[in-house]
Amino acid sequence: MTSPDFQEEILKDYTCQGDSITIGGAKLNDTAIENLKIQIPLKTLSRHGLITGATGTGKTKTIQVLAEKFSEKGIPCFVMDMKGDLSGI
Repeated sequence: MTSPDFQEEILKDYTCQGDSITIGGAKLNDTAIENLKIQIPLKTLSRHGLITGATGTGKTKTIQVLAEKFSEKGIPCFVMDMKGDLSGI
């Protein structure tokens, strides 16, 4: 996939109208694409979520970013953290 095609797909699939949170940016082949953000519409955040993955894949950081963004928007969230990695946020 070329960079213009990639950018078009991200803009089509991860840009939304209305109130949303931005959870990060897009990368192609280990290169960050400037000003290409991944957004989630707030209206879709009334559901349960589960984040899983192998060690070192960014689960804790993902949960931290989501919890911080939810807090900024006044959205309550409940995070179950068995190891205590998130106790300081």
